[in-house]
Amino acid sequence: MVMLIRKISKGSRFNQIYLQKDEMGFEPGTAVLLQPVLETMSREIEPFQYNVAVDKIKKEVIKKIFKIIDSAGASKNILITGSFLEKGFTFEDIDIIVIDPLITDKKTLKDQIRETLGVTPHLIFIDLQILLKGIKQDPLFSLMVDRFVCKERIIFRKDKSINYKLLDVYLLKNKNLIEAFDLFTIKQRKKVIRDFVSIKLFSEDKELTAKSVEKETDRLFGKDLIDKLAAYAGEESKRRFLARFKKEYRELENKLLMLQEKSHRPIIDE
Repeated sequence: MVMLIRKISKGSRFNQIYLQKDEMGFEPGTAVLLQPVLETMSREIEPFQYNVAVDKIKKEVIKKIFKIIDSAGASKNILITGSFLEKGFTFEDIDIIVIDPLITDKKTLKDQIRETLGVTPHLIFIDLQILLKGIKQDPLFSLMVDRFVCKERIIFRKDKSINYKLLDVYLLKNKNLIEAFDLFTIKQRKKVIRDFVSIKLFSEDKELTAKSVEKETDRLFGKDLIDKLAAYAGEESKRRFLARFKKEYRELENKLLMLQEKSHRPIIDE
């Protein structure tokens, strides 16, 4: 579509817009749409929502984030993800992915978002190709883009390229919950459980979404037990959970080691 910017000239009877005779696409008889240019330029960006429907207040917060980041420098796209998109206002931070950024002062940008909105942003500056590779190999990245709000329309393919050694490294981080359960906050416990289940589903080449993680978590540990851990951690609830978690952890650890060894085993033609 050809677009021109022209000023309206005042005539004796009619105001008018002058075009040169050789303007391509604007021959006599062509129907055109007239609109004030400032109105067009100031039109707010309407965020694209993927697998989520945020309320009006959160949508306004997201628009402000987009404007702040745009004022700091160019980027290919901006994604909002994580717990901020869940219903309610219990979030403490906002996960923001900035794709292909041309932003030099990242600390000032983080401070500006925190001061303007009153929440702490977790900013991830990443090249698009690295992000796409991460989604294929990393269950945490894959889960992160299961639902998001973005500035420009984008669709991520969920093809997997399973790296069992990487999954084993991630799994090792979750072992701390077994050894130091009481030192973890409720929020930290929920994150470890979510990460553990994500690794399990990813290694089994199963669907990895927020819903599938929740469903598998309830199946492994029981919804009543997870609800109790989210509210408080009595000794009986803690004992039951840790017994199940240790069992599931050992099984997944052994499975990943076996698959890792199998994936590196040379193929011998008979």
